[in-house]
Amino acid sequence: MANTHTNHHRTRPVLPPENETEAERDARYAREWDELMAEERRDREEAEPPLPPPPPQPPPRVFPGPSTASQTGKKNTKASIKIAALNIKGNGNASLYSDNKWWHIWQILRDQNLGMLKLRIEISPGPDNPTGARGVAFVIHRDKIQMDGISTTEVVPGRAMILNVKQKDGSPLSILGVYAPNAPAENAAFWKKIWEWYEERRGMRGPDLMGGDTNIVESPLDRLPARADPSAPVDALDELKIRFNLIDGYRETNPTTRAYTYLQKHTGSQSRIDRFYIRRDLFDNSFEWGIRTTGIETDHRMISLRLTCRNATEMGRGRWTWPKHLNEDPILTRYIDEKGKIYEENLEKAKVWEARAPDFNPQNLWANFKSDIVKKARERAKIVVRKLSAAVITEKIIDLEKKRHRASRLTAQVRNRIEGEVIGRYWSKINKPTKPKEVIQRLRKEQPNPEDEPTYETDSKKMATMARNYHNKIQYDRTETPQEVRTVTTEKVLSRVNRKTTE
Repeated sequence: MANTHTNHHRTRPVLPPENETEAERDARYAREWDELMAEERRDREEAEPPLPPPPPQPPPRVFPGPSTASQTGKKNTKASIKIAALNIKGNGNASLYSDNKWWHIWQILRDQNLGMLKLRIEISPGPDNPTGARGVAFVIHRDKIQMDGISTTEVVPGRAMILNVKQKDGSPLSILGVYAPNAPAENAAFWKKIWEWYEERRGMRGPDLMGGDTNIVESPLDRLPARADPSAPVDALDELKIRFNLIDGYRETNPTTRAYTYLQKHTGSQSRIDRFYIRRDLFDNSFEWGIRTTGIETDHRMISLRLTCRNATEMGRGRWTWPKHLNEDPILTRYIDEKGKIYEENLEKAKVWEARAPDFNPQNLWANFKSDIVKKARERAKIVVRKLSAAVITEKIIDLEKKRHRASRLTAQVRNRIEGEVIGRYWSKINKPTKPKEVIQRLRKEQPNPEDEPTYETDSKKMATMARNYHNKIQYDRTETPQEVRTVTTEKVLSRVNRKTTE
């Protein structure tokens, strides 16, 4: 290295050595430059005060819970039920084997993965409507809701009804389904009548969730064109909400969103008159508040939410599925083709080996091949999107949804007609009693000291790991049985077996 001297804490190069080659000179320049930059960096750090530490960041919000524009978070999916409400007109064709609306309602439950659907229908008679022009009904998906202990109570005949069910953890849930009158005076009296009914039954559990067709809006934001509704029914509804501590979950989650549930075709005006209200202390357990179009013939859109409970088991997001439009992606197709050829070549090599290699065998090769193409597909799924016109989507979304719904309904009808009366897998499935999946709610953790207060794990992934480790421990924590003892025991057991397989 060249001789140097120090001046003001700086290292300066002196005369270069004699007979220095070009490569040695370039290396010396680079070395001296790095030293100079390092010393300048040290001097700058000594002269400038250190920057204050950054302010602590708020913890990410974990859903379910209220959402605001400034909050960000990751989704933490707990076991939940999806609840929806829909306003329909009539029963449809009287024949259950024709275009009856109840078949379409069943299809909506399946397609939308609903646990419960509250309906406002026009077939249930009321005291002032003996012909049955309106009513309230609940449709329960028995595969997703515990059927034990379900009960209904009529509050206002033809207008309001209570459904009592159990949540995933067995805690009670009371849902009040409403269909409010259209006239402002009758609408105001309707909300007061509900409160009086509860006042007369002080032991009755108040509604945890209230939803349906309210026939009024509380804010001009919920009408197009924007306008305020008469104050009498709005005040009566607001008083009922205060007494039951209810809030509009959709508006709390989407404070400025303009979305509507009812379209008046002859005027073009729209409104969000279909709403769900939830008890304030349960709001943090709700998520996915939404409004969507269904394939059933109605002038209302469906409102929905997901509701979980505080002690619910944390469930995973499920298996990733391959989007259909990726099948048309040439880049992904070419990648799969190249990887497939490599996989076939390696498979042929593995076949000719006499001994099975632990890391190079057909099973591991297949697993690696699948892992590679799935990873690539996930990458492409974030890039490739269908190039559809926004105008086409806006104009035809309802028609497309109806076509999809009818096609799904027709497929179910055809299969039932072909296989419904023939004993087989389909016949056995539709005639077998069903019930919700039994979810293990929690597992007790191992305690170093048995006398300590027990603690429990509710995360399903961690619970699965605990169960796996427990069973692995059972397999390995045992003494090895001597071969002679194993042989004697096996012969003893086989000698007691009378039946033998035929040749």
